[in-house]
Amino acid sequence: MTDIDRRSIVRKMCLKNNIPITEFLLKTFYEKIGSHITLLGVSPISRHIVRAALLSARECNAPMMFIASLNQVDFDIGYTGWTPESFIKFINEEIERFKLNIPIIIGLDHCGPWLKDLHIQKKYDFDEAMESTRKSLEAALIAGYDIIHIDTTVDPYIGNPSTEIVAERTISLLEYAEDFRKNNDIPPVNYEIGSDRWIFKDERHTRDLISMVLNGLKKRGLNDVKILFMVGDVDTKVTPGNRLNIEKARRLVDLASKYGLYLKTHSTDYVENPEVFPQLGIGGANIGPMFADIEYRVIKKLAFKEEELLERNIIEKSSKILDILFNSIVIDGRWRKYSEKDLRLIPRNRREFIIGLCSRYVLSKIDGKIFELLQNLSNIGINGEKVLLDELKNVIKGFLKSFNLCNVNKKILEYYGFRREGK
Repeated sequence: MTDIDRRSIVRKMCLKNNIPITEFLLKTFYEKIGSHITLLGVSPISRHIVRAALLSARECNAPMMFIASLNQVDFDIGYTGWTPESFIKFINEEIERFKLNIPIIIGLDHCGPWLKDLHIQKKYDFDEAMESTRKSLEAALIAGYDIIHIDTTVDPYIGNPSTEIVAERTISLLEYAEDFRKNNDIPPVNYEIGSDRWIFKDERHTRDLISMVLNGLKKRGLNDVKILFMVGDVDTKVTPGNRLNIEKARRLVDLASKYGLYLKTHSTDYVENPEVFPQLGIGGANIGPMFADIEYRVIKKLAFKEEELLERNIIEKSSKILDILFNSIVIDGRWRKYSEKDLRLIPRNRREFIIGLCSRYVLSKIDGKIFELLQNLSNIGINGEKVLLDELKNVIKGFLKSFNLCNVNKKILEYYGFRREGK
C-alpha cells in the first residue's frame, strides 16, 4: 500500500489509533472541539488544480480532500493520465516539494457500475460493469485512498433502479471492498453512500436507502463497515448562481445524524452561499468542473497575451493553445452531455461555459502545449504559472475560509497537546 502525507502528525495519529483520517477530522471537531467544519472535496482534474489546492491548504493550515472519479483516475488510467498509484505518487512528490504537513484526504467519487463513461461506451452488461468496479475498488484501496463513495444508482438497462436494487448492489460492493481490505492488511477506510444522480433523490428515498443499506450490512454481520457520509440532494447545480437549499439541507443533516452519518453535498461548484454549509453541519462538499472552467479562462487570457506578443514580434511563435484545446474537446465528444447542437453553433456565452467545463477532459492530454504557452511567456519575464495558480488559489481559499477550515490543523494539534506540527 502507498503511504501518503508522511509529514503530517494528524495522519500519524490516525494510523496509530487505526481510525480513518476523514472520520477523525470530523468527529474531533463535531464531538470534541465543538465546532462545525465542512471538508472541501476538490476534483483532481489537472496537476495545476491539485497543486493550487495543496498550496491553498498550506497557506490556510487546512486539510485538503481530493475526490477522484473513475473517469479521472482509475486502474486503466483516467483522463488525467493518472492511476490511483501514480496519483498518490504525484501527491507525495508535491508534499516533498512544498514541505507540506497538512492533513490530506484521498477519496474515490461515484464508484459504481456504469459511473465510468467507458462502461457506457463499451456497453458493459451488469457483470462486466461490476467486475470493472471491483477492480477500481481494489486499485483505490491498494493505493491508500481514505474514503470511497459507493454509487449504484445508474443502470442503462433497467433505467431507474429501485431502492431495493440500489441498496443490494451497494451492500455487495461494500462487502467486497471490506473483504479485500482486510485480506490485504489495509487500514480502515470510510465510505460514502447515496447519490445526487439518482432519479429517486427525494428525502424519503434517501432515508429508505440508508436504512436498507445499514440493516443489510447488519444482517450480514458487517457491523464494522465505517460509513461516514450520506449524499443528499440540496438543489445544487453546476452553474453560476448555484445556491444551497437551506431548508432541505437542514432536514438532510438531521436525517443523516439519526444514522450517525454526516451529509455530503455534490455539485457545489459556483455556490453563492458557502458560509452556511458549516453552520448547518454539512460534513463535506464536492467541487469539480468549476475549477476546470477557471483554468480554461486563465489559459485563454494568457493565450491572448501570447498572441499580442507574437504580433509585436516579441516572441517567435505561438503555442496555438486555444485552437488545440477546442479541437481536443470536439474530438473527445463529451461536450454532448451539455448540448445536442454542434458545439460551433451554440451561442457564444453558452459555448464558452461548455468549453470551460469540458476542458477537464483534455487538460492533461494537452499539458505539453500548456507548458509551451507558459514557457513562451516565461521567456520574456511573465510568470504565467503563478497567474494560473493564484487564480485557482483565490477561489479555493475562499471555500476553505467559508467552510471553517482555516487553521484546522493547528486547532487539532493544540487539542491533542501538540504545540506545532513537526514536534
